[in-house]
Amino acid sequence: MRGHRESLALSLFLFIQFCGGCSMKDTDMKSEKIRVAFKYDKPASYYDPANISFAPEYDFLENIYSTLLEYSPEGELVGSLAESFEWVGSEARFRIRPDLRTIDGRRIDAHDVETSLKRLFIVGGNTHGDLKDVVCPDKKLTKLSDNCPGMEVRDSGKTFVFKLKEKKVFLFPMLTSIDFAIIPADSLDRDSLKIKDYRNTSGPYFISKDSPEGGIELSANPAHFHYSKSIPQEVLFVPSGKVDPMESLELFSKNKADFITTIDSIPPDVMIDYAKKHPGEASLHATHALDTFLLIFTAKGLRNFSERERFAIGRTYRELFLKDCLKKPGYEAAEQIFPAFGGGALSEEQLSGIRAKMLAADIGGIKEKSFRAWNVNFTGSLDTIEAEFEKIFPAATLQKIRKIPGRVDYAAEKLAEPDFYLMRTDMGFQEDINLLSYYLGIDFFSLEKAKVKPWLRGYIANPNKNERLLMLRELHFNTLSGAAIIPLAKTPYTALARKPWEFNMSKYHANDPVWRIFQP
Repeated sequence: MRGHRESLALSLFLFIQFCGGCSMKDTDMKSEKIRVAFKYDKPASYYDPANISFAPEYDFLENIYSTLLEYSPEGELVGSLAESFEWVGSEARFRIRPDLRTIDGRRIDAHDVETSLKRLFIVGGNTHGDLKDVVCPDKKLTKLSDNCPGMEVRDSGKTFVFKLKEKKVFLFPMLTSIDFAIIPADSLDRDSLKIKDYRNTSGPYFISKDSPEGGIELSANPAHFHYSKSIPQEVLFVPSGKVDPMESLELFSKNKADFITTIDSIPPDVMIDYAKKHPGEASLHATHALDTFLLIFTAKGLRNFSERERFAIGRTYRELFLKDCLKKPGYEAAEQIFPAFGGGALSEEQLSGIRAKMLAADIGGIKEKSFRAWNVNFTGSLDTIEAEFEKIFPAATLQKIRKIPGRVDYAAEKLAEPDFYLMRTDMGFQEDINLLSYYLGIDFFSLEKAKVKPWLRGYIANPNKNERLLMLRELHFNTLSGAAIIPLAKTPYTALARKPWEFNMSKYHANDPVWRIFQP
């Protein structure tokens, strides 16, 4: 009898150990938490829709706030906080989703929409579209109680309306930008207009634990319309890449991160290669070839170098860059800024003329000329490229500086203005007014500063798409033909997720909504 009890106890012990092991393994594989390797080490208070300069800021904000409208993974314009939207004459009407609440149960309605947009108009500084110029062009707002004649709340907060003189074709697409995030009114300090509460948000996630070092934790809001039990229920940001641009992949390979975003520093060829070598561990997401590598002359560079000299400098760097990157998966040479399948693309005849100018430009006479360049966000095997470039131009100074010319106060920050800068950037798959507004606000297109706002106003006001595209192509052609920008290469944006997490993210946009990651 004693031996039977001992045998039964041993069997029970082994059963518990075996089942316990299985349970732990299954929990690991079906974890509700996802750890995101993230380029920033900032606290929550750093992030504000009114001040977006770089992609990590956009990525973070789009997970805790929602906008009136958004794009589906298929690239379709759909409702977000607005369950429906329509033009009625020159009025844009948005029916706000009923029972939309923050994690603490605070209702979100059209009053929050009005407050959020007024706040943005007062604070200013947003980079992806000038909505105030569309809806309150001649009204200076200084406080939230000020009236904007172009906005109205109706039906006891169920409907929000823009009242315009005429229909604006870009209004709906513009409202998808996280610059126009809806912040619950109670989460704002009404005097300073700063965000005071990052727990009660309008997005699929809220901040459940802040961190001054950037290790912020988010939790899903079950009351949100994007909520599902299959999405990550908790999100932990793991700061990475501040010193080593490859750190995110190291964290991923050591099971210390589960998601590497599309805007990480890791070159796309490395991400593609890792997914290929680890098919049981990593899911790969790749957009269309939207990630464009550009050499961009600043206002100073346009003054200091002739068109021929700019072509010569750009051609030299381009040849060195392509020699290195075309051997790697995912890269292809770029000849224009906008995608070839997009509305702003140039004709073969136009491109042929630009090629001829570049081929005719030589570096004779400028080899010893002194100039300064910034590397804003290029990564990969740049040391070899830069060493070869500096051999050709020994008086050149190349610096890694995460600042964007056109949004820098050189005197205040004690920085010497560069002649050109290197930047990887998203050019979008369509006529994207938000991206276009952003680029017009920095040293980018070949357009005098005084002409930027009139050009953009005329572009937005024009209801004829063919005429707008002619304007866009002309701006594009003048920029490339005048060697203000030298396109280098393009790749897809890539992201990695640890299996069993899978992607339902868009191939048309370079963003990282965590709620579009799921477990089957």
